[in-house]
Amino acid sequence: MPKKEITAPDIPAASWPVFTLMAGVFFFITIVKISSPVIIDRSIEAPQDLASAIDFPWPPRWGVMLFVPVALAGLFTMEWKPVKFRWVLALPLIWLVWEFISATNTLSPALTKLTLMHFAICAGLFYLGFFSRKGMSNPWPLWAGIGLALCWAMRSAMEQHFGGLEATRKMFLESPDLLGVDPRMRADPDYWKRLNDNRIFGTFCNPNTLAGGLELFLPLTLVFIWRLTPKVRNSIRVLFVLILGGCGLACLYWSRSKAGWLVALASGLIALGHSALPLKWRRWVIYGVLLVGMAGFAFKYADYFHKERNSLGARFAYWRAALLVIDHHPLMGTGPGTFQIPYAKLKRPDDEFARLCHNDYLEQGTDSGIPGLIIYSWMVLTFLIVLYRYSTSKAPINWLNFTVWLGILGLCLHSLVDFHLYVASLAWPMFFLCGWLMSHKH
Repeated sequence: MPKKEITAPDIPAASWPVFTLMAGVFFFITIVKISSPVIIDRSIEAPQDLASAIDFPWPPRWGVMLFVPVALAGLFTMEWKPVKFRWVLALPLIWLVWEFISATNTLSPALTKLTLMHFAICAGLFYLGFFSRKGMSNPWPLWAGIGLALCWAMRSAMEQHFGGLEATRKMFLESPDLLGVDPRMRADPDYWKRLNDNRIFGTFCNPNTLAGGLELFLPLTLVFIWRLTPKVRNSIRVLFVLILGGCGLACLYWSRSKAGWLVALASGLIALGHSALPLKWRRWVIYGVLLVGMAGFAFKYADYFHKERNSLGARFAYWRAALLVIDHHPLMGTGPGTFQIPYAKLKRPDDEFARLCHNDYLEQGTDSGIPGLIIYSWMVLTFLIVLYRYSTSKAPINWLNFTVWLGILGLCLHSLVDFHLYVASLAWPMFFLCGWLMSHKH
């Protein structure tokens, strides 16, 4: 019997390693360095030397320059054969077009220009993730870049908890004239506010954004670590996962993000519900996790709701103003990224000032009217439903795909009380992951 000829698998010549490596580096830099809201781009001074580039965040406009070569590399990995039209694929484009339409009525062309540039990259990354199928045939560099960025952020956060914030405060107290202190610190009121608080934020702009990063990246990183070590004994693999997961939960706890805690609890329960544990054990574990999680939340934040002024009350003030803005500008809104302008006129004297609404969906309503709110909310809900059905349609579950969906779900839930859509380090990876996971369905 003649021997069957063995041929090499059909892998595009040298295209996927270049693209996935570039994508991994791009998202590592984006997550670690481009973590400030896009609307404060002009307030962030560009680093002038290597030391400041390592120690301080980068302006979001630098992310645009990083995106261009990645997008060009992605063009060489796209499958140019006709794709069967699916209306769900048109949603990011419809949303982006409406954002440009609403921009014609903006209160601040400068803020809107920054926001539209950011949104265009979000939509571009969705389609790059979807169409660059050949380039993502073996996407381990992407997962490695995201995982390393998460570890970098957690290292910084834990360093802050174990003395870093206190040491920095002490430096400021011992240098009242602030000689030798970077001028960007002196000019940034948000930095002073964070410095006087013990809440950790890692490399992100604030503790709640750190919580959003943990919700989006930690589940898929844990699965990637497990898959990366198939030849290692299971006991050691479990230890790796427990250490990384424990550090992530510790950072979430020390961030003191109330919504982050509840979203993480919900994500954990959903993951347990799809686990391979027998149904009887699964129920008891879910009940146990729910009981311990809610008890921990009640114990940790028992005094929070009794405070006369707290972050929840501040958010209600933002949301009240947002509803008034939507009522006054129902069709076009006030322009992408401009919430702070009408809010400054509507807020009560004792309300805190805010640049963003702390609710991505209401922010869409204030910035681009009721159509913008409906289109964006419809897009997010559709993505979550379609990607969930795909991720759980086959048995056994592909846990990498499922945890990608779980991270997207966590971030979208947390966006009900924060502005993650306007932070490149969270929004850009989320849109790319949505496109990547959608490409597996089609």
